[in-house]
Amino acid sequence: MHVRRRLIALVAGLAAGLSLGLTGPATATAGSAPPTPFNFYVNNVTATQVSMQWSPGYLTEPTRWRVYQNDVLVTTSFGSAYVARNLVPGQTYGFRIVAVDASGDVAAPTRTITVTTRGPGVQPGAPSGLRTTEVSPARVLLEFDRPGDEFDVGAYQVFDGSTLVAWAAAPFAQPTATVTIRQLTPGSTHHYTVRASRSSGLSAPTNTLTVTTPTTTDVTPPGTPSGLAGRIVRYTCDNAALTWTPSTDDRDAPGAIDYEVFGNGRIISVARGTGATTVWLPDLGANTVKVRAVDSSGNASAFSNAITLTVDPACEP
Repeated sequence: MHVRRRLIALVAGLAAGLSLGLTGPATATAGSAPPTPFNFYVNNVTATQVSMQWSPGYLTEPTRWRVYQNDVLVTTSFGSAYVARNLVPGQTYGFRIVAVDASGDVAAPTRTITVTTRGPGVQPGAPSGLRTTEVSPARVLLEFDRPGDEFDVGAYQVFDGSTLVAWAAAPFAQPTATVTIRQLTPGSTHHYTVRASRSSGLSAPTNTLTVTTPTTTDVTPPGTPSGLAGRIVRYTCDNAALTWTPSTDDRDAPGAIDYEVFGNGRIISVARGTGATTVWLPDLGANTVKVRAVDSSGNASAFSNAITLTVDPACEP
């Protein structure tokens, strides 16, 4: 159990700052079409079958769901799940769902999920479309498209050349994922790829993305965060809700400042542009927690005040 706790804490720390929230449902108004199904995902793939499910949204009248396979209507389901059968091994299929209510009103379709069935020499799906959404002197924000077939993906591994540099979380039922690579040297060049960590091993890599960070003359750290406070989240034994007074910086806007959260001397989470976060505490017993601010050029402030939060030694999350 203690090994499991530390593995969770490790992945949480490496993938710090990433959201794992669910997709929100659309709502229907009187006389309108039903809501578009959300959280549409594949939950199993074999050589001849693809299992999928979705969340229906807030319904006000009886609704059915049309399932399209390669743009052809193959069934109308009365439940929010479907199994495509008698497929060809090693072939690629696209699926989308359309809700229709008793009045014949039709919702906008879900995203199309593309899946390749298993077969000799067929590798499970891999992430693709690796790109940047931020390139700063000391950090890079990467984004990529997740494979439609990812029911057994626990996380994503990010490589710079052949070196593993970060883990990215797998946000539930989302088509893309992001990861921030931090503590980079200004003016340095990197060659990034991403692989899915699957139950069968690592997937094939994404495209290689070459990134050179800009140089900087910024040597002034942000102000020191203050007023750190925290509590164990109700109904948990090792999650802590933290708050603090955010910092300011001479160049970065408040929303661009990172806050490194330390537990017992090591980084356990990173929050971007906020004065609050929830973290997993890394150790049973006493955890000394403190926070510091880091700007986009890599300048770190002094540490905030330290607080101690205690995880019950009998904790079994």
